[in-house]
Amino acid sequence: MCDTCGIGPAFTGSGISIFGKNSDRESDETQLVLSIPAKDHAAGESLQCTYINIPQVGKTFALVISKPFWLWGAEMGVNEKGVVIGNEALFTRVKPEKTQGLIGMDLLRLALERSADAEEAARIIINLLKQYGQAGPCGYRDKKFTYMNSFLIMDRKIIIKLETAGRDYALQRTSDYAVISNGITIAKDWQASSQAAGTDFSKLSDPLTTYFAGSAFRRNRIQSAILSIKDGIGATDVFDMLRSHFDQTPAKGFNRDVCMHASDPLIRKSQTTGSLVVELHPDDRFRLFVTGGSAPCLTAFKPFFPAAPFPDLGVGNGGYSDQSFWWRHEAYHINAILRYETVRSLVEKDILDEEAKWTTNLPAHTWDSAEPRLTEISHGAFRDSDNREKIMIDRMRKIKKTSSFLSSLFWTRTAQRSKVPLV
Repeated sequence: MCDTCGIGPAFTGSGISIFGKNSDRESDETQLVLSIPAKDHAAGESLQCTYINIPQVGKTFALVISKPFWLWGAEMGVNEKGVVIGNEALFTRVKPEKTQGLIGMDLLRLALERSADAEEAARIIINLLKQYGQAGPCGYRDKKFTYMNSFLIMDRKIIIKLETAGRDYALQRTSDYAVISNGITIAKDWQASSQAAGTDFSKLSDPLTTYFAGSAFRRNRIQSAILSIKDGIGATDVFDMLRSHFDQTPAKGFNRDVCMHASDPLIRKSQTTGSLVVELHPDDRFRLFVTGGSAPCLTAFKPFFPAAPFPDLGVGNGGYSDQSFWWRHEAYHINAILRYETVRSLVEKDILDEEAKWTTNLPAHTWDSAEPRLTEISHGAFRDSDNREKIMIDRMRKIKKTSSFLSSLFWTRTAQRSKVPLV
């Protein structure tokens, strides 16, 4: 389960465009934030994606991606040209092909590497889909978990929704805003499609699985927030959207939390394991913010510079490591979720204060900006987050656990499996 939004200049009221996404994955599935440089490739070179090899192109653009550690593709990202993409799992009547192909995360990364604008990115995904299809396990531990994909693709001028089922697609363009979750949103109102004129693309949806995924509730929540603050939307507003809950105590109401919390091995298996917000400013300038870990309601969005990434964000695999920012945060997150209401009330003000400081004082910058002052702001934000969370873990030794029996059992087993220290 995931949620993605794109907001154009007419709705921000500031001349900038903003992208936001929560990536919801399995409960201890490490998500890395990587800055990958542009590269020239030799003629005839091949590229190993998650499951298949395809021909490489002559040049790939620089990009920042947030990706599960075990696969080649990415859940979300932005390239040096100002193309931003997030994908969502779609549950459809169309089943994956038996022969492995590309998965949605591969298609996303390939489009970022190869496109100079949103229209080109959409064409690249459509052409790759037609040539290779989408097939292969998409889950980390659950290798039976497969799905189709929707994509929100944007640049400084346009936002594109591209929804797919098998090798078919439907596409809509807008310049105002768009929101996608885990359900098909395009019916007969597509502007381009692989299907015949007048075809209702939404008829391909699997309605039961889509309902239990909670996508309509989450999409409506973000859409309502966007419409309520039209003409004045900033990054902190998108942070708030991405950390919103259906209920004050998370993990209730099936899968209706935008800030998703896992709590059991059946219905609530997913959690938000990474979050990204991108501001696209005029004059080819950017501001990027990432959490670097799970549960945006328990941590701040921190500034990230493509030319000077905080190195520990790119470290981590299938088990706890104190060298990995994601896993250090995950130790805090798991211990906090066992005492959620108390811990959130203790950290909420500090999180909002820090974010207000960074969004107020951090200038928009070019992709290759690596000024020492700005680098220190970014790296200092991650170090401060580390330190605050270590202090809070120590405080949690004296805070009573309040999670339900089932949730407590789920997270205790997850911690034991991943060797996360509990207090």
